[in-house]
Amino acid sequence: MPDRLKVLSLSTYTMGHITHQNILEQTFREQIPEVELVALHLPNHFKQDLAGRILYRLMTPRVPLLERSDADFYRLRNQLALSLYARRCLDRALAVYSPDVLHIHTQSIALLAESIMSRIPTVVSLDYTTALLATEHPAPAGVTYRPIVGLERRCFQVAAHVVACSDRARQSVLRDYGLAPDRVSTIHWSLPLERFNWPLRTAPIGPKPRLLFVGNDFVRKGGEDVLAVWLAHLAERSELDIVSNSPIPLPDRPDLRHHQGIGPLSPELLQLYQQADIFVMPTYEEVYGMVFIEATAAGLPCVGTTVMAVPELVQSGRNGFTIAPGDRQTLTQVLRQLIDQPELRHTMGLAGRAIAQEKFNAIHNFRRLADLFAQIRQERQIHG
Repeated sequence: MPDRLKVLSLSTYTMGHITHQNILEQTFREQIPEVELVALHLPNHFKQDLAGRILYRLMTPRVPLLERSDADFYRLRNQLALSLYARRCLDRALAVYSPDVLHIHTQSIALLAESIMSRIPTVVSLDYTTALLATEHPAPAGVTYRPIVGLERRCFQVAAHVVACSDRARQSVLRDYGLAPDRVSTIHWSLPLERFNWPLRTAPIGPKPRLLFVGNDFVRKGGEDVLAVWLAHLAERSELDIVSNSPIPLPDRPDLRHHQGIGPLSPELLQLYQQADIFVMPTYEEVYGMVFIEATAAGLPCVGTTVMAVPELVQSGRNGFTIAPGDRQTLTQVLRQLIDQPELRHTMGLAGRAIAQEKFNAIHNFRRLADLFAQIRQERQIHG
């Protein structure tokens, strides 16, 4: 293909970022052939670089008694170590490949790539900013995170463009880092919606509606609240499926099921979404929440919390409800309302499907990213 745009994409490739990156790569490969996207997954190169692993270990020891509050500056040291390793990874890749545009996800591994970004126009994508985390995490985060904010500011200023996955993160880049609005875009994380294209049901598949919780970090994602509320108030009128690799002591009953070892977007997970009637994850901390997008695409009313960017995904009163984290009384009320009102579940499910088409369509969103890559290459060709 003549004049094919060449993009080198380096991803942190951990936790929810794995799902995002896999969908991005598949979409470019199958739907956007005019872009040659060469992907680097940082953990894969980490396994092959003994010197890099040694450097990482030397830079990231934990300090007993200080680690829980980050008073040992672990977050700063960890991000510098990852950025140093990412720099080594990029140097090796650029020795044999010459991209038109560099894409780094996220800024946490781009803190030491300033000289490369000055030479090759770079798009930095992110799910959140440390400036936001510094205001939301307990002290002394406001102090220990401050050096990271300074490093991120330099990174964003050198980048050709910054892409945030939420409006909340974009506003932080504008407000806290001083970038001009035309240099920062919001492109939501996305899904291949055709994999969720089953008909919506107006009635449960069994005698009672099924609640679905998905979250490996069971405590942080509010799993204990869901389980306690369900056992105390909702077990007689609903069933509960828990997808989590955490060890969870559960009573032995047929309407309470614990699923382990289920991968992102696997056939098993998609089947659970299709069988469910309500999705619930009253998380205490969630910078984004890919599972809310999945549940929305599946046509499930969602119950989330008011933390971080979750209200952008769960629009309270439209495709679900958001509550304060830890508010078990309100959690009980909204779940009971959804359990008892099938017409409300159906209405919110339809609204969720519409939101997914508007905001979370992988083909549409990654086409926008491809257009951004092309624009950046063109600007570099014109201005040098």
